[in-house]
Amino acid sequence: MRYLSLFVLLIFPLFSFGASHADNEPNYLDLSLQPDATGEDTQNSIDLSTLLKEAGSNYALESKILSVEQAKKNHTIAKISFIPTLNLDYTFQNNARDTQAFPSYNTQVVNAKLKFDVFNGFATINLIRERAATYRSSIADMEHVRQSIYLQVVQEYYGYFNNLARLSSLQRKLEQIQSDISRVSKLYDQGLSTIDNLESLKAQGSLSEYQISDVKLSIEQNKLTLEYLTNKTFDTLTRIKIAEPTYGTQERNDLLALKEQINAQIYQNKQLNYFPTLSIFDTYSYNIELPQYISANPFLALSFPKSQNVFGLSVTLKVFEDIGLSIQKQYLRLGQLASQKILSYKQLEQQKDERLYRKSLEIAKAKIASAQASLKSATLSYLNIKKKYAAQLITFSDYLQALSTRFDAEAIYNQSLNNYEMQKANYIFYSGQKIQDYVK
Repeated sequence: MRYLSLFVLLIFPLFSFGASHADNEPNYLDLSLQPDATGEDTQNSIDLSTLLKEAGSNYALESKILSVEQAKKNHTIAKISFIPTLNLDYTFQNNARDTQAFPSYNTQVVNAKLKFDVFNGFATINLIRERAATYRSSIADMEHVRQSIYLQVVQEYYGYFNNLARLSSLQRKLEQIQSDISRVSKLYDQGLSTIDNLESLKAQGSLSEYQISDVKLSIEQNKLTLEYLTNKTFDTLTRIKIAEPTYGTQERNDLLALKEQINAQIYQNKQLNYFPTLSIFDTYSYNIELPQYISANPFLALSFPKSQNVFGLSVTLKVFEDIGLSIQKQYLRLGQLASQKILSYKQLEQQKDERLYRKSLEIAKAKIASAQASLKSATLSYLNIKKKYAAQLITFSDYLQALSTRFDAEAIYNQSLNNYEMQKANYIFYSGQKIQDYVK
């Protein structure tokens, strides 16, 4: 009869578990997402797509956006340098001299000066190209910061659900332990159980309460970090999945920013040249007030112009500056070569990262199947051992071990699902793709 009861205890959980887990597809255990796990209001619950949109107000990202606008203005300033310069000036002079005739007199002159650099060794063109490359680099740098923030948001988002799953498992483990404490207390009062079993249960209950407090702190840390990254407050999160990434690399924005910085260094070097400069100028002067000794003498007044215009051509060749110019060009060239080495290194690093996170995705998917199988086995084992323990057929230590294994397996299964989503985001980021394209 005893063996028959054991057979029933073993076979019954198999049917009950098979009925409740007929679908073998990996699925997040909704029990870990109940709002009462943290006692929070679910009215303000947002998902990952909303968090990514709100991350656009991140102060670090807004700073990069302003830097892009600054680089754009600087590019515009360079283009304006093609325009000729026109300066107007007014001069008043009071002249005092040690002569008997006209010891003091005033002069007033208005000048209009027009200058245009016809040729400066293509320095202006290369300045514009340098500023354009710097502008493109700032755009790429801004996008890299955006994707970095998005990756942090994803990590904290699924970290939140990892901790929430752990919290739910610990709380239900504690509920089971408290139920067992109540049951064993009655048995102990009747002399049917030992004090060791009762105190061991109480110790496990206290340990679970300690672990629950620790996990709640981690959940709060996840929330506060997400609020810091997005400038968005919320009560709870709604879990969604990231779409399966497309395998393959694209030029990552940090590499594109570095490539444009190298272009800027090239154009900066080209601005230093050995060519002569050619400029034309035109200066118009109007004497509002002539010197008194001129205006008082009709003969001198006839030869002194009231206004005059001077047009000229200026060619300048800096002979002795060529040595210093050559050293400056070598200095810029060395900086360019150093940046190119860094770019080559980072390009190899991206290839390594793509292979690494592709493998991480494969391993994460395999971990889901492993954790699912472990959860099935742990659940079957726990249900059997729980019945055996109720019938006093096994020791208390075996029961506690099965209890812990069951709820740990559930948390690990949920964590494996969240880890898979994190690995998707890692692959998308390091392969040069955009995270927001895979979150709907």
